[in-house]
Amino acid sequence: MTNRVVVTGARGFLGQACVRELRARNWEVIGVSTEQGSGGGISWRKVDLMDACSTRAMLDEVRPTHLLHAAWKPVHGDVMSSVHNMAWLKASIDLAQAFRETGGHRFVGIGTAAEYDWAQGSCRNGITPIRPATLYGSTKHALHVSLEAYARSTGMSFAWPRVFFVYGPGEHPTRLAASVVRSLLRGEQAKCTHGRQIRDYLHVDDVASGIVSTLESDHSGAIDIASGERLAVGDLVKEIARQLDRHDLLRMGALPSPVHDAASVVGDPSQAEKVLSWRPKIDLQRGIGDTIAWGRQALSYGVLLACSKVYSLSMPVIELI
Repeated sequence: MTNRVVVTGARGFLGQACVRELRARNWEVIGVSTEQGSGGGISWRKVDLMDACSTRAMLDEVRPTHLLHAAWKPVHGDVMSSVHNMAWLKASIDLAQAFRETGGHRFVGIGTAAEYDWAQGSCRNGITPIRPATLYGSTKHALHVSLEAYARSTGMSFAWPRVFFVYGPGEHPTRLAASVVRSLLRGEQAKCTHGRQIRDYLHVDDVASGIVSTLESDHSGAIDIASGERLAVGDLVKEIARQLDRHDLLRMGALPSPVHDAASVVGDPSQAEKVLSWRPKIDLQRGIGDTIAWGRQALSYGVLLACSKVYSLSMPVIELI
């Protein structure tokens, strides 16, 4: 039987990268979005995941063997404390149940480093305490726990790749890398925080590769998709300025740090390397180059200026997971 995967949030930043990776690995892909998608060599379904009846009808029609759940409230704006996270928790549980009841085999949901206790500085699956400080992290963790128990009771195969910090082509213009690229390309000041925060950043294509490798594996439960590399946020920003030769427009310290900020959040890739034979391939210089190239193209379409939606996978996409 052909492996057929439904990807929710397929028009989003991370979802789109996962679709590209799945197509490269010859999966039959059905992309699901609240708006009608097109292109990319996949089939599309316009579905509101908040409508449980419509979701079940789509799954009953498509009958996927696998489901990759990349949809969530878009992460621009105050997603960390938004009450919409509660609605996504319920919709995601309904989605998993409908998937299993319509014959689905393997469900992969995308977790987040925000589930961990960031006071620890470093995060390692099975060792670092799970102690989310935000509603976003709490609802993601609640989904993980609920679906893991549901999988045990029903025999559904389930995995939970936890994603750390992501940048790359297709970012929403309010996110860090895209916002700095936009400002510098327009010859405007790029206002940032102090930039001393240490983060574990990965290019979106490396993250997608790790997620799809998880989908294809028989791994059960959580697994961290991380680089293990300590990168100061300021160094990421300065690499953008270096490649554009616009250090004069950087304004480090011009913005306050978020209230849920932490000095250091770094993951551990050792489990993914062992279990999935996965490791990131795109270094910062190449990744920032990709992001700048996308930024130039996006500006030419007016995407970074007007924040308009773009529906083809061959065009710059700004809607996020």
